[in-house]
Formats: sequence, C-alpha cells, structure tokens
Amino acid sequence: MQISGLGSGIDTSSMVKQLMSVERLAGRSYTQGKVNSQALVSAFTSLNSKMKSLGEAANAFVPKSVLDKSAWASVAAKSSNEDIAKVSTSDKAQTGTLTFTVQQIAQAGTTMAGKGFSADEVVNKPNGEAFDFNINIEVTGEPSYVKVGADAKLADVVAAINQQAGADVKATMVQVESGTYKLQIQSATTGSKSNVHVTNGSTPPVISDVLGKFAQVAEGKDTVLHIGDANNGYDVKSSTKEVKDLLPGVTIKPVKADPTTPVTVDLSADAAGMADKVEAMIKSANEALSNIKINSGYNKDNPTASGPFVGDSTTRDLTNSIREAIVGGFGVNPAGAGISVDKAGTITFDRAKFTESYGKDPETVQKTVNGVATKLGQVAERATDSNHGLITVRIQGEQASIKDYSQQISRFEDRMSMRQQTLEAQFGAMESLLSKMQSQGSWLSGQLATLPTGN
Repeated sequence: MQISGLGSGIDTSSMVKQLMSVERLAGRSYTQGKVNSQALVSAFTSLNSKMKSLGEAANAFVPKSVLDKSAWASVAAKSSNEDIAKVSTSDKAQTGTLTFTVQQIAQAGTTMAGKGFSADEVVNKPNGEAFDFNINIEVTGEPSYVKVGADAKLADVVAAINQQAGADVKATMVQVESGTYKLQIQSATTGSKSNVHVTNGSTPPVISDVLGKFAQVAEGKDTVLHIGDANNGYDVKSSTKEVKDLLPGVTIKPVKADPTTPVTVDLSADAAGMADKVEAMIKSANEALSNIKINSGYNKDNPTASGPFVGDSTTRDLTNSIREAIVGGFGVNPAGAGISVDKAGTITFDRAKFTESYGKDPETVQKTVNGVATKLGQVAERATDSNHGLITVRIQGEQASIKDYSQQISRFEDRMSMRQQTLEAQFGAMESLLSKMQSQGSWLSGQLATLPTGN
C-alpha cells in the first residue's frame, strides 16, 4: 500500500485529482450535448403525440378513407316518450323517423318447485334415509343434468344447479313465508324460447316427490314493437329487451309496455355532437401550441434552464402553420363558424356562434370547418409522418446525436483513465525520487555533522 506524500511530504494524490478535474473540463461539452439532445427527444415526442391528436381530430371532418364516417354525418336520436322507450345511436345511424308502440318487453322464463323447506331441512331424506338424486333442466333445447348428493339442504340444491347447469339458468332460494323457502330457477336469457323445463333425471326418484311439482312463474317473452296501425301494421320482435338496427345504427330500449301509446323516434343531424368535435379539434390545436410555448421559454437569469425549443426553427414553423390554418385563405371566414385567434395567439371556439350559423347556413359552416380541418390535418401529417415528418426526422436526428455523444463520452472516459494512470505513475516516480534525495540529503547531513570542526 502506498500512502501519498509519506516519503516526500507532498500530497501527490490531491495534485493528480486537481489536474484531472481540469482535464475533465474538456468533456463537459459531450455531457451537456447529450443532455440537450435527450431533452429535445422528450419534448419532440410529447409534441408529436399532440400533433397526432390534432390530426385525428381534424380528420373527423375530412376522413382519409371512404370507410370512415364524417363528423357531419353525426345523428342525434330523440324519443317522444322516454317513459315508454329510449333510443341510442351508433356511428352507422342515418337521419329518419319511426313510430311504434311497445306491445311487450322481453322477460326470462322462470319456474318454481312446489315444496317448501326450512333453511336447515334435508330435502332428500323423506323416510329417514338420505339418498342421491339427479334432475334434468332444459331451457334452449339443450338439457343440463344436475346431480345432488345425499343429505342436501335446499341451499345445496341451488349450488349444485348453479355449478352444473352452466350459464343457462340461475337457481335461487326464495323465502315464500317466514322460515319457508322454495327453489326457483330462472333462465339466464330472455325471449320466447327461454322457458325453463325441469324433468326427472336418469335414475329415481321422481323429482316432484323430492322438491314438489314445478310450476311456471313467468313465461319467457320477446320484446314486441308494433309498427303502423293496429290492424294493418306489423310486429318486430327481439329476444332481448333491446331492439337493435330496426333502423341502421339505432337501438330502441323499451322501458314499459303500453300498446295504446305511440312513440316516435326522430333521427336528425346532431349539431351539438358536431360542435363537440369542432371544439375537440380546437382544443388539440391549442394543446400543441401550448406545448411549443412552454418548451420555448427562455430563462434570462439561467439560460441553461431554458426550454429545449428555444431558437428551434421546426417548432416555430409548426406554430405559424397552425395559426395560418385558422386565419383562413380558402375563400371563407372561420370566424363565421365561431373559430378565431385572440391577441395572445390562442385559438378560440364560440359554440353558440357555431350552432347559430349552422342552423342558418349549414353548407357554408361545413365548408368553413372543412377548410380549417384540411389545413390542420395537413400540418399534422407533415409533422408526424412516420418516415419524413418534421418531428419524426428531428427525433431521429437527436437520437443519433445521443448515440454519438455516448460514444464520445465513453472514449473520453477511456482517455481520462489512461491520463490519470499516467499522472499517477509520473507523480509516483517523482515522489520516489524526492524521497531518495531526501534520504541522501539526511545521510550527508549526518556525515557532515560527525566531521571535526576547526578551531
């Protein structure tokens, strides 16, 4: 073990450290360059996400594919009597109207056993001797065989049915009077084909001797809507409580049966839904602008703490392009559709103005918004294209820089290690030489001290 300065009295280790700290100053540019590139990649990745959202919001008005539905085709459905039937739509809905009456609403078939039992009573022990038994439960034409073990209580019968009959039925214990329970079995589905049939199993005993005769509690029914006059119209049936696609993309949800009260469903252009999508597009544009603004902030007191986009031409170009898309220049005035840019550069949307203008002149409003959406979509595409997008190229460039900086830092560290080893060797040799010289000096001083002095 070598202790620095032990022989020479000089702290060579500290000297090497100080020299190396000066040598390492040359590597700061690599480290700072890597940090800057990493910050740019992070900021551009976030901005890329914002621009993609903007593109998606804009494409809602000018779809890229004929298979995609335009926001202008949005349809709102209204029921004239929601106490009888409600209505909802999908993106396949079209404008139109339909009047009907709700004749009946789908329900599940239900049956109940005749015998009642207490909660602790064994159901299959009529003569003091317990025995196994099995039953056959049929709903949709497919029988389910259920085996019940000896000493079974009614709760055990319920559990056996629910475990063994699959998803076809649901068994429950119903308290028909205080302390007395009966077995009820209900179909898991609704419709006229959902009636539950309970019959004997493949071996004795007769199931009615154990649980009592089963009687239908509720008949399985379809939902039935009647279209047109009582005598000349026609029925539409559904095995579920909802009636889907009687009109394309429309789901009718009956609330109660009322054969005498007509319900009219009106399907019209969804101005509120269109306004929502315009608002979403404007919000996306503002989020992209805000992202650029935040990351472009300059800190005059500490410039190194400034945003990564300071002085960046790509983001400056995107900011100008987004705002230019709002200004117009395509033969219409966006302000007429409620879209404008305020003094702070924020894009605003006046929903009331849009709704009013659309009600008066939907064609012009559609043309205006489509013009804005087209330009914003083009800006977003130019920025985010996976091969040649402005942001894509910048991210790829900065990622390449990060890789290069990492390699340069690695090589620099190798050089610094070698340099430190060289300095340590040189200072070690110097310390050794000084130590020897000091030893020799001490020896000579000792020898001189022994020489006789003249009188």
